Amino acid sequence: MAYVAMARKWRPQSFSDMVGQEHIAKTLQNAIEGGRLHHAFLFTGTRGVGKTTSARILARTLNCKGGDPLHPCGECESCKDISGGNPMDVYEIDAASNTSVDNIRDVIERVQYPPVIGKYKIFIIDEVHMLSTGAFNALLKTLEEPPPHVIFIFATTEVNKVPQTILSRVQRFDFKRLTIDQIRSRLRFICEQEGINASDEALDIFAEKADGSMRDGLTYFDQAYAFTGNEMTAESVRSILGIPPVELFFALIQSIAAHDLKGCFKMVDEAVKIGIEFTPLLDGFGKFLRNLIYSRLDAFTADALNISDEVYSKYKSTAPELSNGDLLRISKMLIDLQGTLRYSTNPRLLVETTFARMAWLDRLTDLRRALAAINDPKNADSEALKKKVTEVSAMIDAQEQAKASYSDPFASLRDGGNGTYSRYEITAAWPSILSSFADDGDLVFSAALNGTVLEAGDLQATPFPLSLVFIGDTAQPTSWGYKQFMEHPEYIQRLQNKLEDLLQTAITLGVKTRAYTETELQQRLAAKMSPFELDLQKDPSLARLKELFAAELVYSRKLAGMAPIQADEYMEQDS
Repeated sequence: MAYVAMARKWRPQSFSDMVGQEHIAKTLQNAIEGGRLHHAFLFTGTRGVGKTTSARILARTLNCKGGDPLHPCGECESCKDISGGNPMDVYEIDAASNTSVDNIRDVIERVQYPPVIGKYKIFIIDEVHMLSTGAFNALLKTLEEPPPHVIFIFATTEVNKVPQTILSRVQRFDFKRLTIDQIRSRLRFICEQEGINASDEALDIFAEKADGSMRDGLTYFDQAYAFTGNEMTAESVRSILGIPPVELFFALIQSIAAHDLKGCFKMVDEAVKIGIEFTPLLDGFGKFLRNLIYSRLDAFTADALNISDEVYSKYKSTAPELSNGDLLRISKMLIDLQGTLRYSTNPRLLVETTFARMAWLDRLTDLRRALAAINDPKNADSEALKKKVTEVSAMIDAQEQAKASYSDPFASLRDGGNGTYSRYEITAAWPSILSSFADDGDLVFSAALNGTVLEAGDLQATPFPLSLVFIGDTAQPTSWGYKQFMEHPEYIQRLQNKLEDLLQTAITLGVKTRAYTETELQQRLAAKMSPFELDLQKDPSLARLKELFAAELVYSRKLAGMAPIQADEYMEQDS
């Protein structure tokens, strides 16, 4: 007898066998028992989760003549006809290869005839999203008002490509991706039935690599079974499926933490020698980094991460010198590597040099804490401060070398970030800080601060004294913004929290008013003047020409390559 693949041999035969889709099985069973069966269904979900299998189970259940309306008997004429592979009342169509209007017209023609054996004539259209627009349109009328003996079952992995006119005429069922536990349990059941001795770790490998698809899991299981026979170990499964052992990644992360470039190259060489491709190697390292971060944060238990308690403990104690920020930075470099690997003509060199870059980089330092220590005069003579200054200086030097062009020091605020300033630059940064408040969306708070300046007191004092100054025509508190701050004390507290966050030091914040200085009045006046009026004010000769010829500005444009005429040149021409 010919060998039957595991995915076919252990395909569910009834609703009770469906793994991971119990919500759908229960809904269909209730509809059958209550006599509320719809005439058209749409099964959608990722590959290998049981869409077509469920359609076949539903077809067998509806046409079975046995005594149980929810479980096909497998013995009646209809069940035997369906299991024979060429049923008379169930038509299964692959829309990927039957996309045209003519194929659908053939379906419509078959709809008119009653079933031969069972109660219903059932049409299963797989990958229905592949039908052409004309084919969908030809199906609409029949789908909306089919004969009472006809049921349509559509299956698709891309429901977004199915027209809304079809979706509105069907009952939609969304199939879930199977969990690792569900796939593992099903594989364990199959091993017991087949007499296969498989370790838990080996089954975990299949369940994880299946990525939510039972069919994929059974296919991998079948492949390994052909190699290992009835004794299936984790090592043999990794060998046949090309999955790197986790020990490689522990060695790699230790090399990265120790700045050991040689160790990184050695790890890649070992992976190549045992036949590991670079794509599964990088996928495995990504999973390793995820587990490493989760175990450090105690975000998931060992069972949730599908690892043993021993490995979980090893994760928690591995590479303590790497901070969570370092791990996130390494993860970002890995993601970038995965995106460019497919386009590389020398993938091994690309992988090796990226791992070497991960090891070459220095560890991250908390810049906020370093600057806070610098800003605190009490720590001016401490060894910790000197260390922080050295670290910050090195960091700034590295950043400056990496920049190809000048960058605005206040750009992070305008982009919604949280920059950090020293006591000496906070007042100069005030306009950029104001723009960040406007970007936050609190228009009233932002408007109340409009036109203010920030003044600093004693730069060595702790807490650091700052004053929010409302400027007006007089020193009297007449501005709307000042009144808002006086009526809403929470505004003052909010601003104080923001400034303390930017400075990373305690402050005292006062609110006061004053009149414009002479310089500020001139600046305000100049801001209201047009460029032509400013030129008239700055250039007496231009004002004289305007007066002599009663000139009026109509428009202006810049002349390329022409130097501006000086005032004495005007005088010479006039004379």
